[in-house]
Amino acid sequence: GAPVAFTTMVTSFDGVQISTNFFPASGLAAGETASTVLNGPGLGDPGNIDPTSVTTVFNLVPGLVPLRDAGYNVVTWDPRGEFASGGVLQLDNPFFEGRDVQAILDWVATRPETLLDGPGDPVVGMVGGSYGGGIQLVAAGIDDRIEAIVPVIAWNSLNEALYPTEAFKTAWATLLGLDLLEGGARINSQIYPAIILGDLLGFITETQQAILASSGPTVLVSGITAPTLLIQGTADGLFTLAQAVTNAMLLEAAGTPVDMIWACGGHGVCLDPISPLQTPLLIDSTLDWLDKYVNGNELVPTGPRFEWFDQNGDYFFSDLLPSDPAFYGESLIVAGAGGFLPILPLLGGSGPQTQSPTPLLVSPALASEAALAIDVEVPSPEATVQIVGAPELTITYSGLGTSRHIYGQLVDETTGLVLGNLVTPIPVTLDGRTHTVSIDLEQIAYTMAPDSQLKLQLVGSATPYENLLQLGFINVEAVELALPTVAAEVGGVAGLTVGMAVA
Repeated sequence: GAPVAFTTMVTSFDGVQISTNFFPASGLAAGETASTVLNGPGLGDPGNIDPTSVTTVFNLVPGLVPLRDAGYNVVTWDPRGEFASGGVLQLDNPFFEGRDVQAILDWVATRPETLLDGPGDPVVGMVGGSYGGGIQLVAAGIDDRIEAIVPVIAWNSLNEALYPTEAFKTAWATLLGLDLLEGGARINSQIYPAIILGDLLGFITETQQAILASSGPTVLVSGITAPTLLIQGTADGLFTLAQAVTNAMLLEAAGTPVDMIWACGGHGVCLDPISPLQTPLLIDSTLDWLDKYVNGNELVPTGPRFEWFDQNGDYFFSDLLPSDPAFYGESLIVAGAGGFLPILPLLGGSGPQTQSPTPLLVSPALASEAALAIDVEVPSPEATVQIVGAPELTITYSGLGTSRHIYGQLVDETTGLVLGNLVTPIPVTLDGRTHTVSIDLEQIAYTMAPDSQLKLQLVGSATPYENLLQLGFINVEAVELALPTVAAEVGGVAGLTVGMAVA
C-alpha cells in the first residue's frame, strides 16, 4: 500500500494533455502525506524520471535523490509541445505553460500523498533550471499557492536576453533552435522564422519581438510573493547575470524575500576553475530554502543574501545584494585614447572560443580574446579588490559603415580568457559625425589583485552576435571605463560583511 512512482496525463485548461510524473518522498508510507516540489526541465528536455539523479541542469539543480530524501514528493513533467505532452510550445507563456502548471497544482492537490494548506491548495515549492527556471517565475507570478521557488539560470525578459540593444544573439538562438528541432518540439510558428531572420540579417520583426515579450516572467515578477532564491551563472552567455539582478530588484521592491547566488556555469562553459564547494553549496542552499519557506522551519539558516564565486573558484558572500547601492565602494576609473578599428565580419573579432573543454557547436557562442581590437590596459590596484557587477563604458567616436554595433569585452591577460566568456554589443551610429555612447558591459565577478593583468577590448565583430552584413570603420577618440568594486565597509549601514573562503 505504500505510494509508488507513476506517470499520468494531466488535462490543462484547453484540453491539452501534459505528461506528468509523480515520485513519492523516500520512505513515505500508506496514509502519510508530504510537501511537494515541482521540478521543471530545461528547454528540449523531458521531465526527469531518473530515480538515481543527484543533480540536473549542469549540476546546478538537485535531482530526485536529494529532494525525495529530504522528504518531498517530487513532480516532473514534459512541457507543452515537447515529448509526450500535447499542444504547442509557447516559451513559458503565462497564458499557456503557466496555466499548465496551475493544472498540475490542481492535480497534485487531489493526490492522497499530498500535504495541503487547504482544499485545492497543496504545500508546494518549485525548482528547476533554464526553461524550468523561467516557468517558476511565471507560475509564482500568477498563482500564490506556491510557497517558495528556486529559479536557476532563468531570465526576466527574452527580448533583453536574445536581442539586447537590437543585437541578435545568433549563436545562442541557433543552438536553441537546434535543441528544439532535435527534440521534435511542436512550437509557435514564429520562433523558427525569427531565428532564421535574426541569423541572416541581424534583426527580428516587431511581431517576433512581441512573441518574446509575451513569454516568460517580465512584469509578473513584481507580483511574486513566494520567497525566491535566484541562482545564476557567471559564465552564462544566454541568460546573463543581469537577468537575475533585474529579477532581484523587482522582488525586493515588492517586499518579497530574495537571496542570490552566482556560480560558475550556466548556458555556456565554465573555463575557470570550479570550486569543489560549488555544487554542494547550491544543493544545500536549495534544500535549506525549501525547508524554511515550504516546510515552515523558521530556524533553518538560509545563508548570506548574496554569494558568488570568482574567476579563481574562490567563494565570497555579502549581506547586501548587488542591486543595493550600498554594496559598492568607489569605482576604479580607467581612461584610454582609443584608436582606429575596421569592422569586418569574422576576421579577427571575438570568438569562437576553442579552449578545451568547449564543445564545437557551443564555441561560436563564447567570446575569446580578439586579434583585431582596440586595447585599453586596466591598471592594477594597490590592494586586492572585488569587481562585482556591470562595468560602465563610455566612448566618443565617429565612423562610417553599415554596422549598428561594435563589441566590448574584458580579458584576463594571465589566462587569456574573456571574463565570463561574455562580450557586450555597443550600439553605434556610423554616419561620419562624432557621437558619445555610455553602456553597461555584462556583469562580472572578478578578484583583481595588484599583479592582475586586465584589459578592455573593443572589437568590430563577435561570433555570439555574428552579423555578416555589418561593415565599416570606427575611430574611437576617447574611452572611459568604470569598474564597480565591493565596499570593504559601509558606514552607518549595519550588516554588510564581505567574506572569503578559499576553495
